[in-house]
Amino acid sequence: MDAKSGRQEVIQQDLEEVRRDLQAVKKALQNNGEYLGMRGEKLTDYLLEQNKKENTLLSERLQHMSKESPTALLPATAPEAASNTAANGHDSCEAPPDEEEAAIEPNPPPPGPVAAFNRESLKEVVAFMTAYEALPNECTRALRALASLAYADAQAVGDDIAALDQLLRLLRIHKDDMGVHVAAMRALCNMAYNQSVATKRLTTGSVMSALFEAMSRKTETKDLSSKASEAMARIVAAEVQPESEGAPPPKTLESVDGGLCSLFLASSCGKSAYQDVVPGLIGQLITNEVVAEVQMVATSFTWVGTQVPAQGSAGWLQLAKQLAVCECPDLPQALVDAGSIRSAAQVMERYEGDGATQLTGIEAMSSLVGSRWAGLLAFAKVGGMKRIEVAMRRHGTNTVLQTKGVRAMASGILWPEEVQDDASYDYTVAVELTKAAMAQHGDSAELQAAALEGLSKYLDKKSCVDLVSGSGGSGLFKAMMTRHKGDSKVDHWGSVVLGAIGEDPKWTPKGQAAA
Repeated sequence: MDAKSGRQEVIQQDLEEVRRDLQAVKKALQNNGEYLGMRGEKLTDYLLEQNKKENTLLSERLQHMSKESPTALLPATAPEAASNTAANGHDSCEAPPDEEEAAIEPNPPPPGPVAAFNRESLKEVVAFMTAYEALPNECTRALRALASLAYADAQAVGDDIAALDQLLRLLRIHKDDMGVHVAAMRALCNMAYNQSVATKRLTTGSVMSALFEAMSRKTETKDLSSKASEAMARIVAAEVQPESEGAPPPKTLESVDGGLCSLFLASSCGKSAYQDVVPGLIGQLITNEVVAEVQMVATSFTWVGTQVPAQGSAGWLQLAKQLAVCECPDLPQALVDAGSIRSAAQVMERYEGDGATQLTGIEAMSSLVGSRWAGLLAFAKVGGMKRIEVAMRRHGTNTVLQTKGVRAMASGILWPEEVQDDASYDYTVAVELTKAAMAQHGDSAELQAAALEGLSKYLDKKSCVDLVSGSGGSGLFKAMMTRHKGDSKVDHWGSVVLGAIGEDPKWTPKGQAAA
């Protein structure tokens, strides 16, 4: 026996022992009993420790050669499209355009010449920017004065509710005036110098959305994005000061006052353009050591996933997808360790009826798993494949979702048996859903190619000829090959499937000669 085989045998023995231990602990907890002299909270902690040990042993057994598979373990995208997805977090399915927020109708200015105001009086500045809110040039002047006051006393300006509310109102009134927006970002940036203001007043959804709006704008005015980014960095930095390190995450969305959680919540609930700027922003925060530990980013993001409301569900999953392939090298694994795959599955379960959430959920879990065995184990443990199955059954008319679901389902047939068991993977269900998708989406060559390729894998691994060819399977395959004759992928995988079920692999549609 070589060293590698010997180590595998030891791992298997340890794994069996841990699993016996886990069964005994669970039984004791269910009966409110005792195990190894422990009960209650101590026994629960012991259960968690043994669960971690089980996962570690499983990971070691699966990855004794390397930590990663040479290929994706849960692919939802065609291989030729995967490189584009990895590069920018998007695939060929573009998100629908965001609805623009309606501008606010301003109150008319007072009659007569524009009044003067004392730039060093907060009360007068706020009164002026309220009275003359319809005039962009006057608003810019007032906001510049507000920024100067915030530079001198961030606490006083930040704690003035009327000042901050009017600043945000002006941004909505003058949506396209760069002077107003740049001056407002400078004022927010200066307010963020004060830790209390940053964590208590600037982490609201309205302020965060205003910052993301500025960062995501396509404009030649560089100060707009840079000042908004600087303000965001100061807000996050205020959260991670030494005196607040190690603080538990908030219990509810209403109690969120931390920069990172607020950042992820606002971007999830906002425009897709907000989500697009997050990976780069997080990369800057880590590179500039605003956030010292990448795990803090992963923990905050994962927690938001457990709380995100319906309007942010697809956005949070889109963020998960992008962060899982971002350029920050340690973040994808940190997301897996923090439980982001579980959060993704929970989001999909909470919003089963929303097609956009289900589609993005499949993509997000595929990206989070990537080629990481630890990611696949986490996906299996949380019932990720069941979530994909439910999505495919509930959204049968969504061609893109069906295509990605078919690919993800087919990947399971290649997993190690123990992972299939953990995932409750049933290849007969996968075959059923694949054939149903083919029948319903005959006009999609991409889906037909993905489905036929998947069926070839089931046939290769399980020799399930009757299952694949039954219920009119052979006729379905030939009909799709006829409909998409000339498509090289449909032709190729169709021939492979026909040969595997005992038909002529050289069969061609009428009017097309065999090669």
